Amino acid sequence: MKPAIVFVAPHRLPFLVGTVQLGALMLWWLVALSGLHFGTAAPPGDTIPPSLLHAPLLMYLAIPPFFFGFLLTVFPRWMGYPDLTKTAYAPVGFGYAAAAVTSWWGLGAGSDFVVVIAFALALIACLWGTGTLLSVALRERRDGKGPTWHGWSILAAFAFGLGGQTAFLIFLVQPSATDTLLIANRLGLWAFLLPVFLTVCHRMVPFFAGNVVEGYARWRPDWLLAALWGGTITMLAGAFLDFVVLTTTGAALLAGLTALMAFKWWPRGTAPALLWVLIIGFAWAPVGYALTALYSLGLPLGRAPEHALTIGLASSLIVAMVTRVTQGHSGRPLELPFVGKFAFAGIQAAAIARTLAAIHEENGPWLVISAALFLSRWHLGQREIL
Repeated sequence: MKPAIVFVAPHRLPFLVGTVQLGALMLWWLVALSGLHFGTAAPPGDTIPPSLLHAPLLMYLAIPPFFFGFLLTVFPRWMGYPDLTKTAYAPVGFGYAAAAVTSWWGLGAGSDFVVVIAFALALIACLWGTGTLLSVALRERRDGKGPTWHGWSILAAFAFGLGGQTAFLIFLVQPSATDTLLIANRLGLWAFLLPVFLTVCHRMVPFFAGNVVEGYARWRPDWLLAALWGGTITMLAGAFLDFVVLTTTGAALLAGLTALMAFKWWPRGTAPALLWVLIIGFAWAPVGYALTALYSLGLPLGRAPEHALTIGLASSLIVAMVTRVTQGHSGRPLELPFVGKFAFAGIQAAAIARTLAAIHEENGPWLVISAALFLSRWHLGQREIL
């Protein structure tokens, strides 16, 4: 792929990096799971076991390139400004590309030190990208416009994400500080990844649906963003303070709000497949948050809530949103090709398999099946994303 093509738009290099990185990390995880449960050859290890690296690798190295590929494209447009220049967006793609290659080296060699370098590079790329987005939001305020609440919601989520990455780097350097790992995982999932997805859906789904479904009512009140953050902060406070009532209340509120969003957004008429994958992918949100509320009450669900939200919600929306951007910015029809449909169906199967594995006390074969399903369908989806 020629550099001129890769850098012609903000989304191309980050999407390329994110797609390859997510596939590579899931392949590494599949090999690690197979070695653990079936005694096959496993990746070399160092002090920190693969099970503790798995979530942070995905949250901080694999998914953020997709976020920035999308946000560096749409953020200025949300606020009525011209597209960003290459000097503004190219360093983000470069940074995550360097982090990806370094992470493969560290994981392949079993070197925690090299993995630290990879996360540090990702943190630098995230700082650059967040600073670029913040400069656009501040320009809007200086010009006496806005505020665009979607933009500030995204920036709040990235602030939590930067805090989570910093906490994980501290853990990597000092593994005895296990509290920092807990902070990194909780902030990364509940206050970073999920709020970004929910905010983007709040902005994107009604807009897109209103353009492709006749008579569609675009429902996206501003109070909903505040309510989603209220539920998130309440749930996080309960988790950190070990106060079950707060955790359950926050998770139940988020389950109810996302269920309302799915109901309001559900097309009442004929809709294209690209919208349906957005809606169906989003429908995992109330499921995941409801499972979180039940888990906080003591129901033995294992990691089912997290994987309903990461594989079911996040991975489904990545396929839908990346396809939407790549199709729209390449002049192609806003349609979901057969390969995309097949990949999306496979991700749903992987989400169900992983949720069942968690409910069945992290059943080893189900874990391997879930990872294999995800990897095989993601590999097919790459053809469309790239």
